[in-house]
Amino acid sequence: MIRPVRSILHGLTDPSQAAEAAALGLDAAVVALAGSGEPDLELDPSAAARVAAALPPLAVRAAQLGPCAALPPGFGMAVTPAAVLRPPGAAVHLVRLGWEEFQDGPLPAADGIWIRPRRGAGATATGFDWDRVGWAAGRIRLVLELPDGAEGVETAVRLGRPYAVAFARAVWFRPGIVDLDRLEAALAAVARLNHAAFRAGFS
Repeated sequence: MIRPVRSILHGLTDPSQAAEAAALGLDAAVVALAGSGEPDLELDPSAAARVAAALPPLAVRAAQLGPCAALPPGFGMAVTPAAVLRPPGAAVHLVRLGWEEFQDGPLPAADGIWIRPRRGAGATATGFDWDRVGWAAGRIRLVLELPDGAEGVETAVRLGRPYAVAFARAVWFRPGIVDLDRLEAALAAVARLNHAAFRAGFS
C-alpha cells in the first residue's frame, strides 16, 4: 500500500492566513498556546479557536502545549515536550524533540515524534542522521521539521520515509506570519513526490 507523506504547518497566528494556507493543500496546522515555549507565536485559547475555525473541515487542528495545559475545544492533536503526558482529549499526541534529544535519548511513549533540525545558520535537511531517522521511522510515526522548506523535501522523503514533514521557520515571513509563496512551493514538492510514489506503485 502506498502511504502519502503528510504536510504540517507550524506557527499560524492569523485566521485569514489559516484559510489561505489550507487552500494550498495542508494536511495539518499547529497553533502554539500560551506556555508552549514559543513566545513569538503563542495565542490565548480564544485566538487559537479563531485560527482553528478558519481551517477547512478535513485539516487536522493541532495545539502546541506546555506542561499542565489543556487541549482547547476544536483541536484533536496535541504537540508537547517529551516530559508532558498525553493531554486529556487528545486523539493524537506528538512529542516534539530537539535534534540532540532525539539523537541521544529513547523514543518517547506517544503516538509520534516530531524532530526539529539541528540549529544554526545554513541548516538543511541533509543535516539529519538518516540511520537514526530511518530506525525511528520504522517504530513510530515520525515528523521531520525541515529547515530549508521546499529544497529539503525530496531528501527528507527519500532518505527518511517520514510519516509527515513539517514546515516552520523556512516558510515564515516573520514569526507568526507565513510566506505563502514559500509554503506553496514546499507543499507542491510534497505533492509531486506523493504522486510519483503512487504512480511507481502501480507501474
